[in-house]
Amino acid sequence: MVESLLSVSGINLFGHFVIDLQVVNPLLDPIVALVASAEHIPALIDNKDVNGVPVANGDRIVVWKQRVAEQIELYTVHGPGVPWTKGDTPAGKIIQVTDGDSFVGYFMKLENGFEFIGRRPGAANRSGQNRFLEEQLAAGRFARIYGFSFEGSYYDLPRPLLFLVHGDGELVAEDLGKFSPARAPSPTGLTGLAAADFDFADGLRVWSYDKADYTVRMDVETGMFEDVLLASILGGGPGGMDSAGMSARGMSARGMSARGMSARGMSARGMSARGGGNSD
Repeated sequence: MVESLLSVSGINLFGHFVIDLQVVNPLLDPIVALVASAEHIPALIDNKDVNGVPVANGDRIVVWKQRVAEQIELYTVHGPGVPWTKGDTPAGKIIQVTDGDSFVGYFMKLENGFEFIGRRPGAANRSGQNRFLEEQLAAGRFARIYGFSFEGSYYDLPRPLLFLVHGDGELVAEDLGKFSPARAPSPTGLTGLAAADFDFADGLRVWSYDKADYTVRMDVETGMFEDVLLASILGGGPGGMDSAGMSARGMSARGMSARGMSARGMSARGMSARGGGNSD
């Protein structure tokens, strides 16, 4: 199989799709409204000025400053003497407001009301035109990765991790639906390995990347709050060190967490290399 000069420096991720975690960008298909209210509107009827904008028949308005909670919604304006029509916007939907003296930008519909989320969520925190991850998220999905290959060796992860991947990937081995102990390794361009003393599981997929590519990694913890929150952050949970006495924002447990220096990160399994050379 023909390879390129840089093939060996690529990273191959091995895993399966996660079907219950999807990448969704709600900004791609927002509801467009003309204006959002900046104060209470006594009568939701007739044409009038709302937040500095004259509204007329057919205009949509985010009415979110009402004193009566039941009146907070997205409305459509009608002609003189006709009450505005109250919508039924689902929770989580994004509304883009295009005009007004204030609150021009994006709203998110909550179960009870709206939240103004700014002109473009996250834009103020970015510098320049670098949008690598934003562009990848638009066409990406997450997979549970069990291991990776790099420079001719395969590395088991201490535990599966979630990574952002693109496309369907490729099957590492033919999906036979049954155990096949004598199966040879797949082509080196697919696995990055010339030989292996193990078999890849049927149905396992591989995604190839350059080591300089950007990605998103997520570690998933499950368990009781006592274990996944209190013990990991406060150092022992209830009865442990008092976070008020040693609090710390400057010396947070996050900065010196057990996860950062965990045995998993330095375990023999985490640093094992399958398929690579032997130093003996």
